[in-house]
Amino acid sequence: MLANFFGKTNPANYVILFLLFLGWYLSVFFLGLFPEKTRELSTVDFATILGVFILAFFFYNFILTKNKLTLYNTYGFFFFTTLFTFFPETMLHKEELVLNLILLIFLRRVYSLRTDKIVIKKMFDSGFWLAILYILNPFSLVYLILLYTSIALFQKLNIKTFIIPIIGFITPVICYFTYCFWLDKTEDFIHRFSFYTDYNFEAYTSSNKAFYVLVFLGVLCLSSILFKTPKVFSVSGNYRKFWMLTILNFLVAIGFIIFFDGKTGAELMFLFFPISIILTNGIEGIQKQFLKNIILILCLVLPIFLLII
Repeated sequence: MLANFFGKTNPANYVILFLLFLGWYLSVFFLGLFPEKTRELSTVDFATILGVFILAFFFYNFILTKNKLTLYNTYGFFFFTTLFTFFPETMLHKEELVLNLILLIFLRRVYSLRTDKIVIKKMFDSGFWLAILYILNPFSLVYLILLYTSIALFQKLNIKTFIIPIIGFITPVICYFTYCFWLDKTEDFIHRFSFYTDYNFEAYTSSNKAFYVLVFLGVLCLSSILFKTPKVFSVSGNYRKFWMLTILNFLVAIGFIIFFDGKTGAELMFLFFPISIILTNGIEGIQKQFLKNIILILCLVLPIFLLII
């Protein structure tokens, strides 16, 4: 059933998943699920957010297919799109969506370090995009751990490979300082070095629905990691390194969310990339089709159930 359908890379799968996502996206906007937020958004905002989603989906699939993080199926895209339906508030915050898009561009470079092709440029670009993230949100600096881990796993960590990402990082920071200095807004630049957060997790604890979803996804992720890791470490090669990098990506994203200032629930989207890869690798290892179908059906039905209760 669903397992057979999404177990293939038929282009129709992507179209159907996008249409399902589009239906949910339109429901969030036009059925008044978040009236206080949708009132603030214009038609232009609606179109802009949808455009950002399309770009995010493109970069997500590019990272997966280019680096072979999963087998040839559409489970990854299924999980990535349905995760947004679990947390519909992620569809309404333009700033977090743009930040997530830039994060995917950064991750595209980080995961591509597996090959020796234009590796210096990849390292520079990784540092460059990380600086853009840092300018938008200083706590994104935690992804520096992921960058240097990728270099250590796929390349060789030495003085040269250590400095190149720093040069890439400094370049947009200097440009941003020049911009602030020219417009006499140096206090904005100084504010980028302020690492203040309120550690307020009310967005996750005030709603039982959010708590149940987090528990559900947490159990699935933990089960997938425990189930898949022994099999991954029984073989050698880049796949083992990718798995280690993905789990680290998951942990770094959790750290980023913990430090994220002004939590609304929308920042949970930064977990969607590693979670979708972890869940896909977990479901790929399940031999019984009915178990796969149960997981996929739950991911489709649970957001609707939570909406009506």
